[in-house]
Amino acid sequence: MKKLTRLVLAVTIGLGTAALDLAAAPAASAAPECGVLADGAGADAVAAVERACDQIGVPYSWGGGHGPQPGLSYGICDPLNGAPNDCRVRGLDCSGFVRYAYYLAVDEDIVNGVTTTQWQSSRAVDRFSRAEGHDPLLPGDLLFYGTSPGGIHHVAMYLGDGWIVEAPNSGSLIKVSAASSHGDYYGAVRLFEGGTSSGPAVGARRIAYTEGGALWAKDGDLGADPVLQEEGVEEYVLEGDRVAVLKDDGSLLVKEGDLEPGWHTVNGDSVTDVQLDGDRIAFTEGPDLYVVEGDVDGEIVHQDAAVTSFQIEGDRVGVLTTDGSLLVKEGDLGPGWQTIATGVADFQLHGTRIAYREGTTLFAQEGDLDAPSVEQESGVTSYQLSGDRLAALTSAGALLVKEGDLDPGWYTVNTDSVTAFHLDTDRIAFTEGGELYAKEGDLDADLVHLAGGVTGFQVDGDRVAALLGDDLEVKEGDLDADWFAVNPDSVTSFQLGADLNRPIRG
Repeated sequence: MKKLTRLVLAVTIGLGTAALDLAAAPAASAAPECGVLADGAGADAVAAVERACDQIGVPYSWGGGHGPQPGLSYGICDPLNGAPNDCRVRGLDCSGFVRYAYYLAVDEDIVNGVTTTQWQSSRAVDRFSRAEGHDPLLPGDLLFYGTSPGGIHHVAMYLGDGWIVEAPNSGSLIKVSAASSHGDYYGAVRLFEGGTSSGPAVGARRIAYTEGGALWAKDGDLGADPVLQEEGVEEYVLEGDRVAVLKDDGSLLVKEGDLEPGWHTVNGDSVTDVQLDGDRIAFTEGPDLYVVEGDVDGEIVHQDAAVTSFQIEGDRVGVLTTDGSLLVKEGDLGPGWQTIATGVADFQLHGTRIAYREGTTLFAQEGDLDAPSVEQESGVTSYQLSGDRLAALTSAGALLVKEGDLDPGWYTVNTDSVTAFHLDTDRIAFTEGGELYAKEGDLDADLVHLAGGVTGFQVDGDRVAALLGDDLEVKEGDLDADWFAVNPDSVTSFQLGADLNRPIRG
């Protein structure tokens, strides 16, 4: 029983290895005194750095800081993960440390969760990629280490001038280190506005729409000219700098780069559904699922499951089989399915989270594929994972949203009459009939009425799109910004940005 309890705790907390993953080269020069080492950060970020520096010398404890409230706690003893004594050490692990520092700074638990959850945080006001390096970072930014969103295993707080403060590994103390001392920097998240910003993600400023079977797309400013992509389009997907179209003759075409001509035929006929994610392309021919990884003309790999629906997300592939089983694999495209549940109606993958319904009961899990599922709510008609948030629409029309971990803690956004909703970053949009409302920031932020007569909508970053009959209108910036008419008539479908936030597959 003790072994099982330890395993469940380790899986639930999802902390990765406590020592081996964090082996680091020594800093090239002596570490400075902990503090704010650069200008430009927001006041709350500066306060977080100061509170983080107050923890210098606190012991690392694997699992420490993950109690119901932020703060020092006893960790988990697990010699296999480099933590032989941590259940007897009162301290903080890396994610518990940054959680506690921000809690002390702003008096709110804004980055609860483990490293993979914190990376997805809906509170982020900006994100920075590995390719951008450390130059645009400001004090208070959270740096994440790993090779993929699902493989993130460490987080630290930036001080400026190339230095971080971190809870490194078992047997050590919270300390100042060089940001370059970990070789697998993945990216960074900013939680409060500062003086620098990242460039927009590739494809983030794209808008695609159809007029009947003709697909048009534009990139950049709202007033950019649309470019005709293809005729006879039945389905399309924008993802990063790629566009995929499934034509009415069953052929699957994919292009990458700009929006000018350059299609590659992935499959010439009989394709029934398609998805893009990162450098992967997945498609079905009836119940047969195939995935291409790498170049658009890469090897097509058959997946050994008879599927009714599927999703690709990072290095994971999820399928709902013809007998109602939810199977997920991660890593390469070879064999290795993990059965998540049976009797499943639909599902969604997002980061290291998996949500699914059995009938109208919603379940979710986080972390490793064999992590336990947690019942979320009954009577659910639709749901969505986005960042560290989970939303559920009940049969009574109530819209419920939680953020942080998967434990109890729903916030009722609207008690009844919600007909559809969409989450993206820290925005929540929903309709009551044809009336569109949105809020931004905290879950209890004020609602803003955006438009009436809405037949479809999407939020993406700082943009909101609304279909008013067949008139496509988009606004960007504040929620009270003016609408821009992208196409005043004849629009039949649309997508904003390069990631539709992975719709439910069922």
